[in-house]
Amino acid sequence: MSRHLGLDLGGTYVKWVVIEEEGSSPRVLATDRVSTDTSRGERSVVEQLIHLARDSSRDLGPFVSVGVGVPGLYDPVAGTTRFMPNVRGKWAGVPVAAQVEEALGVPARLINDARAFTLAEHRLGAGRGANSMLGITLGTGVGGGLILGGGLYQGHDGTAGEFGHQTILPEGPACNCGNRGCLEVLARADAIVAACGQPTVEESVQAARAGDRRAQQGLTDAGSYLGIGVSNVMALLSVDRVVVGGGVAAAGEMLLGPLRAELERRVFITDVSLVDVVCAELGTWAGAIGAALHGAGAPPAFG
Repeated sequence: MSRHLGLDLGGTYVKWVVIEEEGSSPRVLATDRVSTDTSRGERSVVEQLIHLARDSSRDLGPFVSVGVGVPGLYDPVAGTTRFMPNVRGKWAGVPVAAQVEEALGVPARLINDARAFTLAEHRLGAGRGANSMLGITLGTGVGGGLILGGGLYQGHDGTAGEFGHQTILPEGPACNCGNRGCLEVLARADAIVAACGQPTVEESVQAARAGDRRAQQGLTDAGSYLGIGVSNVMALLSVDRVVVGGGVAAAGEMLLGPLRAELERRVFITDVSLVDVVCAELGTWAGAIGAALHGAGAPPAFG
């Protein structure tokens, strides 16, 4: 039996989870979250991660690994962050894993938060039993992850599965990544609320359910763009299951219905009726759970 800590770093909150592994069935022992301390940029954030890890170890007993989910790009070999646009600080080259490891005396590993979500949903959530899976997170951005051959696939540098940064409109709006027309700029939260004419995603969903045609069309368009993106993945990888999570996923079938319709309209090389397109099950804790699983050694594949 072993215990593992997962830290999910976000611009607003740091969420943490402790899991216990015994045999092949991990279970969640505790969860919590605190507001992210960006008062001194990256320094206060890393210090906060270390304090949270120490506090959880004191309260719940020692753990043997730490996984840290980060909302951006990182170097999987060096354990350093590369680019995190939504967390205040100068994150290029920050040795997060080494600092956490040195402070706590246990191995620490970084993982992208959307890949962590995908790993968690595959092991413990809506992706259970799938040999291959596309995970999609919808919120401030559009993230993703891939399960191939039963394991998390990350490419040579941890970036495989960046679902939101495929080109959908070649001359479309500029994206923060430097490209134009990425799926993310068409289906992230602020694009959806603008299309729906509502202040928030929650109000957009409420308005659509109440019969507001603009809100309904905005969600339909976002679902259609997502469906085009999933169609591209299906043509290349023919995954068994698609799991959609994140705050925007609260729209449920108002997004998933148009997504499935695009799949049926665009993909003919494989039978998409056999592909499950479902909502995530683990809610707000998926990223931290996945980080804990990654830290514990859930087998990633690089290259």
